[in-house]
Order: sequence, then structure tokens, then C-alpha cells
Amino acid sequence: MAQFSPSMTREELVNQFRPTTPAFNNMSDDKAYRHIIRKYPQYKLNQEEVEYKPANPKDKNLFDSMPDWLKDGYNRSLQGMSQEIATGNKRFDLSGYDPGVIEDLGAGIASFFAPLDFATTIAGGGIGGAATKSLVKKYVFKKLVRNGALKTTAGKAAIKASTFASTSGSGAGALGLYSGAGEALNEKIVDGTISPGKVVKASAKGALLGGMTGYTNAFLTQKGANTLTKVAAEVGEFGTVAPLLEGEIPTPQDYVHAGGMILGIKGVNKLGGEGIKRLQSYVKEARKPEFTIEKMPEDQPGRAEIYKTESELQGLKSQAKRRAGEIYTDRKGREIEIKKEGDKEIQARFLDTNELSQIPKDIFTTEYRLKEQIALTPKELRDTRSKEIRKLEKELGHEKKVKENSRAMLIEKTEVPKKPLLKNVDNKGLRKIREDLLLELDVKKALENIERTGVRMIKPRQSLLTANILPERVSKLLDILRPAKNQGTADPIRRAYVGKFDSFLTDNRRVMAESHDIMQRGGFTAIKPTKEQVASLSKALGLDKADVSKNYWELLTDAVENGINTPETMAHKQFMNYLFNKAKESGVDASGYIDNYAPQILKQGVAEKIFGDINKMSGRIFEGSKRSRDIEVNRVYNAKQEIIDDIIQAMNNPEGFAKDNSAKARFLNKMVKRMMPSLEGETNLALKSILESGSKLGELSHYKAMALMGRMTYGDVFRLDGNLEKAREFKLPKELYERDIRALQGIYSSNVARRASEVKHFGREGEIKTALIRNAKTRDAEIINELHSHVLGTISHNRAYNFNPSVKNFMEKVMEWETATKIGLGTASAMNLSQFTISSAFSAGYWRFAKGAYKYNTDKKFRAQVDASGANLYKYINEMMELSPQDSISRKIVTKITDVSQFNRINSINNILAAASARVLVDDLVAIVSGKAKLFKLPGRKKWAIGTLRKMGIDPNTIKGNKISETSMLDAIGKFAIDSQLQKNLLNDPLVLNRPILKPFLQFKSFGYRQYNFIKDTLKHDVIHHNYMPLLRLAGAGFATGAISLKAKELMKYLASGEMSYDPSTFGTNADVEDIIENVAAVGAFGFLGDFMTAALEEGRTFSQALKFMAQPAFLSDVSNFHGFIEAMERDYKNYQGDFIKRVPSRIFKMTGSPLLKDFSKRLETDNQTKERIEFLRGRRKSAIVDSLIKSSTNEDYQKAIEDIKDWNRAYRMFPINITDINYKAIIKRKLNKLKKRQEV
Repeated sequence: MAQFSPSMTREELVNQFRPTTPAFNNMSDDKAYRHIIRKYPQYKLNQEEVEYKPANPKDKNLFDSMPDWLKDGYNRSLQGMSQEIATGNKRFDLSGYDPGVIEDLGAGIASFFAPLDFATTIAGGGIGGAATKSLVKKYVFKKLVRNGALKTTAGKAAIKASTFASTSGSGAGALGLYSGAGEALNEKIVDGTISPGKVVKASAKGALLGGMTGYTNAFLTQKGANTLTKVAAEVGEFGTVAPLLEGEIPTPQDYVHAGGMILGIKGVNKLGGEGIKRLQSYVKEARKPEFTIEKMPEDQPGRAEIYKTESELQGLKSQAKRRAGEIYTDRKGREIEIKKEGDKEIQARFLDTNELSQIPKDIFTTEYRLKEQIALTPKELRDTRSKEIRKLEKELGHEKKVKENSRAMLIEKTEVPKKPLLKNVDNKGLRKIREDLLLELDVKKALENIERTGVRMIKPRQSLLTANILPERVSKLLDILRPAKNQGTADPIRRAYVGKFDSFLTDNRRVMAESHDIMQRGGFTAIKPTKEQVASLSKALGLDKADVSKNYWELLTDAVENGINTPETMAHKQFMNYLFNKAKESGVDASGYIDNYAPQILKQGVAEKIFGDINKMSGRIFEGSKRSRDIEVNRVYNAKQEIIDDIIQAMNNPEGFAKDNSAKARFLNKMVKRMMPSLEGETNLALKSILESGSKLGELSHYKAMALMGRMTYGDVFRLDGNLEKAREFKLPKELYERDIRALQGIYSSNVARRASEVKHFGREGEIKTALIRNAKTRDAEIINELHSHVLGTISHNRAYNFNPSVKNFMEKVMEWETATKIGLGTASAMNLSQFTISSAFSAGYWRFAKGAYKYNTDKKFRAQVDASGANLYKYINEMMELSPQDSISRKIVTKITDVSQFNRINSINNILAAASARVLVDDLVAIVSGKAKLFKLPGRKKWAIGTLRKMGIDPNTIKGNKISETSMLDAIGKFAIDSQLQKNLLNDPLVLNRPILKPFLQFKSFGYRQYNFIKDTLKHDVIHHNYMPLLRLAGAGFATGAISLKAKELMKYLASGEMSYDPSTFGTNADVEDIIENVAAVGAFGFLGDFMTAALEEGRTFSQALKFMAQPAFLSDVSNFHGFIEAMERDYKNYQGDFIKRVPSRIFKMTGSPLLKDFSKRLETDNQTKERIEFLRGRRKSAIVDSLIKSSTNEDYQKAIEDIKDWNRAYRMFPINITDINYKAIIKRKLNKLKKRQEV
């Protein structure tokens, strides 16, 4: 070059290069200049005078906001150079960018992760490694064999040598191919042509460098060097040799370049090698069913105990199921079914008359036999039983001594024979031996099956990224955010418990759904009785219709208890029979069957009040103990909790506690007697009722009355079983009990469903849970204990997870207020209109959704099955106010508000449509698996169908004749509705979401979390099974229905305010990233991330403010509103004196935090308030437009700013934004203000 000056123009510089570089003659000065400084950075000019034009101005997207070092990496990459050749411009304009050492290194590494670069590096490394490995292996093997080595020895040595050499070959192949490709693209950019000689030369140099560094890595690995040492050696080697090959002296920049190359290639190899293997492994595991039957390791602590306990439980279930189906008869053919078997009596129902009877056990075992044994005489019956016993003993392998011991225990004689025989055992004893042997055989078979196959457990948690990227400690910290089913370790003990818990949830839902279906068919879910029902009960009771209509549901309970037969009382009996039989089949030891039974359940809140009074009493008793003259009492009670513990012991066994702790019992008796007048009305009434029982209590009557009252209420508060398994010893006054038969059925069915499922899966005394937790790891044991408190129903009263009573009462009202203002008086109903697009239709498909909706409205059988699934049992509103008693007046008011806003109705419709969609989906899946489908014969479709059926809880192996069982169908469609409609699922939620003490702080947060997980899990399941339709449905969801939801929301706001809201977005035209986010998030597709993104997109809100918006409890915003209200009142009074009162109504409605009331407040504004509000909005909008102009780089950006101004001026004609508001002076002023703020920081 003749001469160079940094101050010369681009045209002057390029003209000096054109004679030696003909390709520049066909390029613009700008393009030629960029090629020059790329190859010769020393010729960079001082003045960058040409405005940069992006490759395609319309392609602006999120990548434009990447850091400059990432953009630099892309520009350097093969992908970036290819795009530059295609478009004539670099993808990113980095004029003025001066990277530091770290940024330069980062750009070098990042360049290897562009798609084309990644593929080139992987391909080159794979080819080079494979070729080298093959050649070296053959060469070494032949050489060693030729020199006399044994073939086995030569083979091992050849494998070792080839593995070592493949590392070097892989490096040579990767860098050789990459360097050659880079040289070719660079030549094309600079010269417009490609020189094969230069490409081969660059490839050779790259291969040499790659081979050298690969060899160094293999050598140091063999010597045991750590990763840092190996990387440093390779960078040093590459940074030194590369410039020497060019005839230059190494510079620091060469080593930075070398670091980028080495780390980039290593990163690609790591991701491309191990990453692909991990991905394949992840996909393979993800396709497996979530719950499987799995054997515990032989050395698993507690394995034998757990297997034994589980087999005993399965044996008891088999016994209960067998007994539930047994029908007995006398010799005349009169049939009975056993309701309750005691030690001395059998409670039985005669099937011909429906009469209940207590039959002495010796008579029953002599006169009654199984239906198929009707023809046998008493002697033949006895011989048959003895023969069966001997057969069972032989099958079980009982030794002679064991047999004699079992007989001796049942011989009712003063002296037992030396050799007890079956003939010495009476009929009652024979039945006992037979039942015990059958149970033992069931347990033995169950244990053999468990040892052969294992127990049901959830598969280990999978993670493609966090487990491999995050440190173990960080991953453990994130455990609290994971679904409960994935919290804890991968230990089989925890996973087995989760398997049991899932089965518990499924059975609990099934019993609830079936009992609710019976209630619905019997008319017990109606708000008001029909005229026919009123007339029927009026006639049966002999009462006036008006009186019956007024108290119909309470009078119906009276009719049931009095044995009056009407269609409704008979329907109630059917309901109670179902629950009794279900409890019995599950192994619950029910206290006995009662005809004409209405559950005895205290009114909601009464039990809590009584138990709360007992808690208060403990405090006063403790204070009294300090002044007690009784030395034993004064010495023992050192804390209030000790009093509570003693009261609980007394509740369990009043007589035993009094006997062992006479001084304490006397003191408690005195204190209870003294405190009675100060107790709550309900507590006082209950105590008096028990005390009036007289002789039953004997001495220490007040102490015993308190203990018995506590025991009676404890079941209602904590165990929820009521008198399912134990009959009540005392009956409290009628006014304390719930008498509305609808409420009784609802509460009782919930209690029975929970207890029956608990006994079925954990044992009557929780034996399974005890065995598991005894052998669980510490962290897992904590998780199991918390989950099991949900099984027992004690989570709401566990001190570790709850507020004290006074704080709890306050928080109840807080949650009710938030639900009323944010949901009932908010715009949630509008947003729920399109919720189906990212739930049921998203997962099942739009056609199935439409078909399900049609069939639900036209096919009675289809509709009955959907209703029986229990999909619509769950009510969002109940979870939002979970701390509040169901019968509180304030809760009823909130429920009414959400009814009026249609929130509850829309959710109910969504639940039903989800179940209907699932019903159609299951039919299609079964048809695909059975090979009967005509429209779904696509590759891989059957695997997807099998996987989806398993996900819905259906075992494909149970499909018979293109059908599945009714129970499986109902469970599947119910589960689909629960998951897709974000209903509460204790295993899918993190534990913290269901802790009562955190409910007020996480109110409304659970729904976003569930939505995010539902979308994520659905996409993961379908994509790994090669079904990509949900991706397309999700993409269409925002555009198809997001705008509808937003328009519905706009309409609600308009009706409330009377003022059209100004929205600067222009959905439907020139949609950009913000449009997509806003409309897809509008239907909730992003879950809690959608809350974050839509909050972040609001004008004037930063991402940190959006994060705060998403994370903070809902009620804190109201605290802030109240603080703002007080400040505004003070300011108004100061400015307007007496006239400030005119501004109060509007401010009060704004303070509520309700979106609609906030809009309604606009109608109450004074003229000056309206002006202040719009002027404030105008200032924000003007600043936003100026900011957009500062960042603008295309004509489209400027045009958008002009359209924003026009939109504003159309909405607010009286407060226009003028062109003078956004001229160059305004832009300069805005820039200076921002600069000043940064400097102040």
C-alpha cells in the first residue's frame, strides 16, 4: 500500500486496495472496507461515517438484545459468515465496539455454538476420531501379532492405543474441517472466490494443531492431570504453534484466540458427545411410565420389613374383598349378608326383609353357611370346614406343633387335651382357624409376588439441565420449588411412599366422585327442593308445605332418622349403603351398620371453637398451677404445652389418666369447674350436656366431661372420621349438630373417602407409613411426614404449619377480601373464557374438544359418564379461601360475588369440557393401540398412544376387545380434568404451596405454577413421542383466543369506567414479540412466567419491578394502596381544604385493589382528578415514545412512534401529544436526564 492515514476516507482507503484485489471492484466502499479491516485491523479508520443497515430491517427480534460479545461471536462464526455472503452485510452491526480480553475470549467460545459451527465441529471430530481409531487399532494389532504377541494381548493393547490416538484424531478432524471451512468462507467474503489450495493449507494447519492439542490432552489425562492443567497446556501449545506456522511471533492476542478455540471445541464436544448421550438417555427414561412396579435393591435398609408389611396389608385387602362378596344362608335358604363381625355376635341383614339382626356367633357358625353349601347338614358342614382347614395347613406347610397351638387356643375347656384336634374345636373356633389360615395364605402369596415383582413407586426424578449444570448444593436449594413427588432423594423408600400416596389420591377421588354422583342423582346437590319433593315430604311428615319448603333439608334429616320412607330418604339410604360397603371393602373396621342413619357431625366451626376453648383453658390452668398448693401439680407443670399434652392423654383414656395422675386429675377437675361460666356458648352447652349424663361419669365429673368432650371434637377437628369406626359414647345437644342433609352427605362422603383410601393403602394404624419412615433418609422422612399429614387430614391443625388461632382468624378475612376484590370484582372471568385453549384443547386437540362438547350436550350416556368422573367436584374458590370455615357469613358473601361475576360458572364449564375432551381422547387412544383406528395410522402413533394412556393412569395391557373398564375410564378422564384445569394435586404442587401458614402469602400463585408445569409436561411428553401438534396449538392459542380474552377484559373495564381504555399495542397488525407474549400470556400459557412477562411489558415497569410484582403476596399491594390512600388524603386536604371530601369516593374505590372498582372509580372522579390522571398517563406515554425514538434505527420504528401518537390523540382528544413534545429538543433532554441519573448512581 502506497500510504495510509487513519484520517483518510473509506473511499480513499478502498481505492488503494482495488488494484491488488479485483473482487473489491464489484463491492460498495462500505462492504469492501469491512473486508479490509476484518483481514487487516491495523487499517481501521478514525471516522465511521457510513450508517449501518441491518441484513433485513423487518427481522428485528429478541436476538438484537443479546450482549455485544455474543453478537461478535455470531459474526465470527461460520454461520455468521455464511449469512454475510448471502446478504452482503454482517448480521449484527458492532461499529464502535471494542471488546476486552474476556469479551474476546467469550466471543471465540460462543462462535462454536452457532448451528453450522456446532455441526461442523461434531462432524469433523467424529470422522477424525473414528478414522484414527480404526487405523491405529489395525496397525498396532498387526504389528504386535507379527512380533509374536498373543492375539488377546495384542487386542487389548490395540484397543488402548486406538482409544489414546482417537483423541488426537478427533481434535485433528474437528479443527481441520473447521479451519478449512472458515478459510473458504473468508475468501469468498474478501475475494469473491475460493482458492482450493489455500483451503487445503488451512485445513492441514488446523489438523496439525488439533492433532497436537488432542495428543497433549490424551497424554495428560493418562498421567492424571486435572482439567485446568490440560486446558492450560493446550491453550499454550495452540497459542504458540499457530502464529509460528504463519511465520509470526506469538502475541497475547494469539493466546486469547487459542483459548476461545480450545474452550469452544471442548464445549461443543462435551455438548455434542455427552450431551447427545444424556439427551438420548433422558428421552428413553421420559418415555417410561411415571409409576412402575419396581424391586427394591437387595441391600436396601428395611426392605424385608417393608415387603412384609405391604404383603400383610394386601392380605387384609384380599380378606376384606372376599368377605364383602360372601352371602350366607340357613338350610331353608334364607340369605343374609354380614355387616359387622364381633367376638360374640354377628350383625347381619336378612336380604328378603332388609331386617337387621344380631346373631350369636355360635348359632351363626352352626346354622349358617356359604350360599353354595346350602345342602349340607350341620355334620357335613363341620366336616367340610375341617377338611378345608387341613388343606390350607398343608398348603402353608404348617408343622404339627403349629397346628396344635392354633387348636389349643380355641378349645373352650378347662383342660386342653395333650394333642388338640380339630374335633375338640367348636364351630366358632373352626371359623376363626379358617379365616386366619385364608389370611395367612393371602399374605404369603402377596409376599411372593412382591419379592418377584416389587412395589409400586415413582421413577427417579429426571433433569436434563439442572442436575448436570447446577452444583449439587444449589440443586438442593431448588428442591423446595419442585413438585412434592420429586422432592427429596432418589431413594426407593421415598419413591415407594409417593407411589402409595398417588394410589391414595386416585382412590380418594374415585370414592368422592361416585358418592357425589349418587348425591346428584338423588337430588341432594340442588340449591332448592322441587315442588314434588316438598309435597312428598309434607305428606310424609304431616306438615304444611310452606314450613317444609322453608326447612326442607333439615326436615329431610329428621325423616331419615325417624324411618319415614320417601323417594329422597330411600336415595339417602342408597348413599349411606354405598359408603358403608366401600369402607368395608377397603378394610375399615366400621363400628357397625345403623338403619335410618344420618351422620352425627358437629356444625362447621363448632368443633374448632370447642377445641380452641380447650386450648385457652390450658393457659388458664397453667396460671392456676403456679398458685396451686398441691406440690405435685406445682412442680410438674413448667409450660402450657405440658397441660395440653396431659389433656390429650386424658382424652384418650380419662380413667387411666386419673388413676396414674390422681393429683393432676383433681386439679384439672377443679379448674374446669371454675372456668365453665367463662367458656364459649357451644363449649358450655357441650360440657353441661355431658355432665347431665349423671352416673356415667362418677367422680371427677368435670375433668372427665372435659376429656370426653375433647375426644368427641378431636375426631371432627383432626381425624375427620367422626364415628365411622367408633360409636359416640355421648350425644351432644341437637343444636350443635349439622342438620342440613346436603352438608352431612358432603362432609361424611369426604371423610369416608379419605379414611377408606388411607386404610386401603397405608393400613388401619398407618403400618406402611411407619415401616417406610423408619427406614427413610432424614430429608425424605420430613417430606413423608408432611405429605402424610394430608393423608390423615391433620395438616390444617398441625402447629408446625399453622398460625395461632387469633392470627388465623385475621388471615381468613384477608384471603376472603383478596378473593372478592381480585377475582369476584376483577377480570378473571374474561381471561377464563379462553382457558380451554391452553388446557383441554391444547392437550387433547381442538377436534376432540369440539366433539366432546357436542356429545356432552346430545348423548345422555356420555354426559352421565363425564358427570360421574368427578371432574367438576373441585372449586377454585374453595382453595382461594382455604383457611375460612365453609359456613362463615363473609365466605358466603365472597362466594356470591364470584357467582355473580360468573367466575365459578366458567370454571365449572371448563372442568366439564376437559372431562368430555378426555372421554373422546381415551376412545381414540384405545382404538390406536388396538389397531382399530382408521385415521391415525401414522409412524410412531401407537407408541404415543400407549404413553398417553399410561400418563392418564390406564395400563394398555388391560384393554380387552377395544375397551377398558368403567373404573379405569372414569379415573382417566377425572385425572385429565384435574391436571388440565389446574386443580389441586398434592403431588404435583410443591409442599410449600399447601402449607396453611403460607396460604395468604402464596394466594393465587399456585395457578400460575400449575399452568407452567402443565404446559411444560404436556409438551415434553408429546415431543419425546414425536407428536408436535401441541406446539402448533400453543402457538395458535394466543392469536386465536388471546385477543378475544383481552377484548372481553376491555369491555368489562369500559362498562365499569364508562371510558375507553387506551392500549398502545396494535394486535393483529405488524405483530412483534411483545404482541405474541401479551396474547399468549393472556390465556395463561406461560403460567407464572406469563405473569412476569405481562407485568414487565407494562409501561414504565422494569423487569426487577415485574419480578417483585410476581413474587410479592397479593395482600401487600393492598397495604401499599392503603398507604397511598392516606398520603393522598393528606395531600388533598392540604390543597383543597374542605373540598377534599369530593375526592374521597374515587380514592376509596381505587384503594380496594379491585380492577373493576378501580375502573369504576373513574366515574366518581372530580373534573380535576380526571385531568390529573390523564396528564399523568400522557407524561408516561410521551416518555415511552421518546425512548422508542432514541432506540430507533429504521423507518418502521419512526412510523410506529407516529402511529402511537395518533392512537393517543384519538383516545384523548382534549390532551393531545403534539409534534413539539417529541422533537429533537425533547430527545436530547431525555438523554441528558438519563445520563444524569446514571451519574448520580
